[in-house]
Amino acid sequence: MGYPSFGGAGRRLDASHVSAQVESVGEPSAASRIRDLLRDLGIDEAHLDEARTEAARNATDIARELVAARRVDEAVLLQAMAKTLGIGFRDISDAETLLATPAPNAAQNILRTCGPEGTVLIYIAPKLEELDIVARLLVRRPAARSALAITTTGEIRRRRSAETVDERISRASLSLSAERLDISARLTLTGQQGAALASLAIAVVLSALQDWDRLLLYLHVASGIVFFAPTSLRLAAALSPPKRPLPPEPEAGAVRPIYSVLVALRQEDEVVGHLVRSLASLDWPRSKLQVLLVCEADDPDTIAAARTAIVDEPGFEIVVTPVSAPRTKPKALNFALPLATGEFVVLYDAEDRPDPQQLELAWRTFRAGDDRLACLQAELSIANGRQGWLPGLFALEYATLFRGLLPWLAAHGFPIPLGGTSNHFRRDHLVAAGAWDSHNVTEDADLGIRLHRQGYRIGTLRSATVEDAPRDIGVWYEQRTRWVKGWLQTYLVHMRDPRALYRDLGFKSFAIFQILFIGMIASALAHPIFLYLIGMAIAILAYGERDVPSIDILLAIDLFNAVAGVTAFLLLAMRTMPGPERRWLLPNLSWIYVYWMLVGISTARAVCELVRRPHHWAKTPHAPPFVPDIAETDKAIAQDPSSSAGATSRTLGTIGERAGRAVPTPLRPTASAPAAERRSERLRSRRAPEPSPRRAPDRPAG
Repeated sequence: MGYPSFGGAGRRLDASHVSAQVESVGEPSAASRIRDLLRDLGIDEAHLDEARTEAARNATDIARELVAARRVDEAVLLQAMAKTLGIGFRDISDAETLLATPAPNAAQNILRTCGPEGTVLIYIAPKLEELDIVARLLVRRPAARSALAITTTGEIRRRRSAETVDERISRASLSLSAERLDISARLTLTGQQGAALASLAIAVVLSALQDWDRLLLYLHVASGIVFFAPTSLRLAAALSPPKRPLPPEPEAGAVRPIYSVLVALRQEDEVVGHLVRSLASLDWPRSKLQVLLVCEADDPDTIAAARTAIVDEPGFEIVVTPVSAPRTKPKALNFALPLATGEFVVLYDAEDRPDPQQLELAWRTFRAGDDRLACLQAELSIANGRQGWLPGLFALEYATLFRGLLPWLAAHGFPIPLGGTSNHFRRDHLVAAGAWDSHNVTEDADLGIRLHRQGYRIGTLRSATVEDAPRDIGVWYEQRTRWVKGWLQTYLVHMRDPRALYRDLGFKSFAIFQILFIGMIASALAHPIFLYLIGMAIAILAYGERDVPSIDILLAIDLFNAVAGVTAFLLLAMRTMPGPERRWLLPNLSWIYVYWMLVGISTARAVCELVRRPHHWAKTPHAPPFVPDIAETDKAIAQDPSSSAGATSRTLGTIGERAGRAVPTPLRPTASAPAAERRSERLRSRRAPEPSPRRAPDRPAG
């Protein structure tokens, strides 16, 4: 059945028939009409030819490339097209009713609505190539003029997204718990888990009452084993580093797909401008890049700052998340994910400065892998590691994890707990896995294990995203407490049915899972106890009290663990950091036991928070990004272009150049992405066009 019909010129015309005529594109547009229209907008033949070439290369259209190159604003171009066709140009009123529920694969350039008076309206955002088709349609069917109006693709997306807000926020709030409560952190403990923990606590109390010394002996041995478990993983990663071959360059003429970038923002008005400049520097066809800045409805400062930052940035949109529980990052990401149109999706944080070549390298890596490769974790690199012992140890921790341990796990096919940013996904696989658990405060770690359980693979990416470490110990403490609480949630979720977990992972991966989670968590709790036991053993030996069984052996084991823990950390750091970073950061190892004690304290607090407020998200405040001494990082590039310092310098240099600032660090071609670097050089050599008058988005998508 067609849409309601309307009259005109003595005949009736069905709205669905008009829509079909408008949607069909079967013949090229008249070149002269396009040239005349663009000439009036100040776009000459050379720019038109350039856009035509880019459209052929990217499998897009001329208008999209002109907008992406900032030759003209989409609204200005479509207004000119509306004037040429003699039909109206306007926004879509919220009072109008959509005549069809928006489908995920619906055409992005047409929308049918019904006005308050029952009038059918068809909004279109025609391509330049379709200009003559629409003109001939209007000549053949004059009655269509009263039903047709031109608007922007952004306005069509905004209206469609507004229609699905209630459904999306409901699904995002419940996420996994709506259908699979058993794999969601919405439930902290099952009855069986609660009974098991209670039984363990009773057993410990009874053992203490019966024989306190024997209990201490058992705890002593257990703490040594638990402490050594993660140490053994670091030693393995340090002594058997995996080969990480670069993916092959794509064949000539390979078309880049649409890449969607999601960034959850809350109280980030001070850094959102820096973020937009960083994302605008990504070396990816702008016509195939979609950036969704996901803001909270009760955060007007961030929304206003984001709206200002994305003016004159094609492809950038704001998504406003309604206020609802839980107030977590994964809830916001789940709300925005249905709006992502890309074949691939990547997450960044507000303070991130990704390597401009990261999307290109990720796409090439996905192409080189099989379909089971669902996710890639990029390296995270700390820019301000020289600002004190706390950022320095944080930088060492990140280097050993993202450049050492995670690549080793990936190379051996073991499960990987993802980091919270720079995760690149095949969108279809992400959706099939259930996306993020809105109730887990380290949704990244949980998703990594869930992907592995469902038969997908996770790889690592030789491309760095630059961040800043917390400089204030209070900020670090809140952040680390949330991280450990989320790891506890993830462990409890996946251990609800240990036999099913064992079946899904297999023996080796099951053992690695236990070491990664219970080993890391328990060893953090064991640090204070471990150091206390060493001190007690030394005191006993010093005062000659040898009535404690095997005190000599226990002390030897303790000292071995103390030395082995630092040695493994040191070896992995030496392998993953080039010379300059070693000189800057390794002196901070003198604080390592203090750092581990702080980790233990934050872990104890995380256990308490898991009981009191399991879904509370402690927001990490972000300051404007730290910019290291470019001259110093320049030396690091000369020694190792693929290093963290090299990535930092390349990233800052590219962002500075494209923001129009003088940065004395030229981009250097690296072996990791020669094709992408050549495109960067081509982009930098292109004459920057004068920005055209643009209309800032009046209403955010959402």
